Amino acid sequence: MEVLSAEVAVIGGGVIGAATAYYLSKEGAEVLLIEAEDLASGASGACDGFLFLQSKKPGPQLDLARESINLFAELEKDLDIDIEFNRCGGLVLAKSTEELKALKSYAKKMKSAGLDVEILNATEVKNTLVGCSDQIVGASHCKDDAQVNPIALTLGLAKKAQDMGTTILKKCRVENIVIANDRVRELKTSLGSVHTRRVVCAAGIGSNQIGKMAIIDVPVMPRKGQIIVTEPVAPMLGKVISDMEYLGMKQNLEEIMPKSEEGRRLGLGFTAEQTKSGNILLGSTREFVGMDTSTTPEAINAIAKNAITYLPKIEDLDVIRSFAGLRPYSPDGLPILGGVKGIKGFYLATGHSGDGICLAPITGKLIAELVLDGETSIDISPFSLSRFK
Repeated sequence: MEVLSAEVAVIGGGVIGAATAYYLSKEGAEVLLIEAEDLASGASGACDGFLFLQSKKPGPQLDLARESINLFAELEKDLDIDIEFNRCGGLVLAKSTEELKALKSYAKKMKSAGLDVEILNATEVKNTLVGCSDQIVGASHCKDDAQVNPIALTLGLAKKAQDMGTTILKKCRVENIVIANDRVRELKTSLGSVHTRRVVCAAGIGSNQIGKMAIIDVPVMPRKGQIIVTEPVAPMLGKVISDMEYLGMKQNLEEIMPKSEEGRRLGLGFTAEQTKSGNILLGSTREFVGMDTSTTPEAINAIAKNAITYLPKIEDLDVIRSFAGLRPYSPDGLPILGGVKGIKGFYLATGHSGDGICLAPITGKLIAELVLDGETSIDISPFSLSRFK
């Protein structure tokens, strides 16, 4: 391959890399998007489509998520693919008075952080979620929670970026990053050299490896999530749904984590969404098992059993497949965004854990601003790599 050059090289063809290429291209930058396998072949192609504000930590993460959700309406119009964006609202279910008490306290914090959350009693939940279990004593509802098709979103962003001039290299591995005088100069790849002075690492679980090439420790590790998919059925959910244990696992809140030994081992939490095609996606687990992307009978059975306790009618549906993805987990569960001290032209957009789909638009927009203008319209310092020092 001949030597290529680009104003900005983006490493990673998942949703974060695609969003970054899209927003850079929108500003007229000459972009090269490099993907080791295929677009959406990692976590972006093995997840649900939750855009779930209620699961974000109040503060910078929730603020970022709210800004991001507002960008989806624009993307829906601008992309040539139907991304199935649906502002359907979301529920967090409580199945005991103890959980409901914790949920009320949690909702209060979310409300004071500016999120529109209301508490529903058991009757209101039954009216909202027809066919739900009698065990449910209440729920929190946020009308701004939404859903999207993650694969369509990733492919749509990449396609539009390409239409605006981005070059996409697939099956291309980054092998080294050449840095001279504390500045990025060149990428060595399996397909040849790329001359560039600006590199964005959006490599998900590969970010640690990319970081090592620049002699940086990027503390991102794979965290597996397993999901099952039912046959398509007529609309029956109408909302994106989770439970308290899901919040407990996601935010590391000891008091609402799963009580059972199996639940803790699997990092089990209940999630359910119905896609535009009618399939219901049920989740989910959170497991540290290295690079293993296999689904396990234990987890699949636990997810199914858990789902039936909330939605008894689910038991009548056929499961057509299951899948697992590796989310790029950072030590505090928050993304790692921004430049790196001591290396000009090297930027990080990684570590989104299970929030990459939701945070992709705002991440892409802010990283594009940082790369091209040297500053961002929203303060991203809480997400800086330096917080781990």
